Amino acid sequence: MPELDKETTKEAVREALKEWLNEKYAEFGRWSLHGLMALALAGLVYLALQRYGINK
Repeated sequence: MPELDKETTKEAVREALKEWLNEKYAEFGRWSLHGLMALALAGLVYLALQRYGINK
């Protein structure tokens, strides 16, 4: 079995991960991911307001 150089192996793994992530992203759905990111942002804003909030 011929040995592959490190760069070729690295590129093959990178390409495989990219394909796998694209497939999972498509499965999960763009809107679902963006909805979760918006929810996380809202949570961070809420926590920041609780800590440094207007009511203090």
